[in-house]
Amino acid sequence: MKRKFRLQLMLGLVLAMVITSGLYAFSYLSATATMGVTVTGADIATYELATTQPDWDFILTPVTQTEILRPDAAGDETNISSQYPDSGEHWDKVYEETPDGDSTYVYTSSSAWQEDLYSIADHSAGAGTINYVKVYMECRADASPTQTSVYAHIKTNETEYNGSEATITTSYATYSYQWNTNPQTLTDWTWDEIDALQIGVGLREPTAEQNTNCTQVYVEVSYEAPLLSGDVPMDDLFDITPHSEFTGDLAVRVYLTNTGDLVKAYDSLNINLYLEGSVEAGETPNYRTLALENGWVTFNLKDFTPGNTYTLSVTTGGDYELVSRDTSEWEEGWTVTPEFYCQIVQRGE
Repeated sequence: MKRKFRLQLMLGLVLAMVITSGLYAFSYLSATATMGVTVTGADIATYELATTQPDWDFILTPVTQTEILRPDAAGDETNISSQYPDSGEHWDKVYEETPDGDSTYVYTSSSAWQEDLYSIADHSAGAGTINYVKVYMECRADASPTQTSVYAHIKTNETEYNGSEATITTSYATYSYQWNTNPQTLTDWTWDEIDALQIGVGLREPTAEQNTNCTQVYVEVSYEAPLLSGDVPMDDLFDITPHSEFTGDLAVRVYLTNTGDLVKAYDSLNINLYLEGSVEAGETPNYRTLALENGWVTFNLKDFTPGNTYTLSVTTGGDYELVSRDTSEWEEGWTVTPEFYCQIVQRGE
């Protein structure tokens, strides 16, 4: 819907009006206020929303990513019979980022299953919806196997669970098991459950009286959440049309009106605005930045063609950073969609 602006005289200011030829009602301008200028009873300029608008919801688009968490201490079980070297603890034989083969490992030749559990670091990057939890193990057998000899092992909500048993080879290889939901609750994993999770491995002999070795254990958490930062979406905002009979200069001021709700979602928000035909469009940079801190920007239209339409748009280079990737951590009443108010007045010299 087309909106028309008549800027009202501020309280306490008295501005003299000069009427010329009965056609134009001009006002004198001061540093603080101006009256609206009319042309034969109409507004000096009008604006309407542009047909296309920036897609601010794009900022909330979930992106699938993973976070890797590794052992950082012993868990509730240290039952695998042996480690190499003998010094240290079991968890520090399997926590390395790059598997080190037979340099450090836990192992057993027991005919019965033996299990270790390891504490893991709390998550730091993950947020939003958790897709799955996947435990990886780097293992090998000392001799050609005749039976399964490894499985993933976890403890969540005080309950232990095992993945499928795997038959391994005599060379180190990666084996894994994935839980799409928490096996104890049968619902989506929560981040509190991830932070409390213990991961580990179950081992037994691959064949009679031979060793099964495990040199690395870690967990991959897949999640979906908006990116923490990025570029603001670009598109047109307003179409501004000076009256066909108006021959003066115009100032176009754009306000950000809902900063109180925006700061609940954004740590920072910088929106670069461009007005075609403006004085600023011929400068470097050719835009003005509307931010949470400044709240408004001004463009000047001079020597324009009356009756032509000039589009105000969001241009390149604007960026944002969210408070958190997890919207549940945002204050109530948040929004990622800026609200703009456009004011058009006669420009003073």
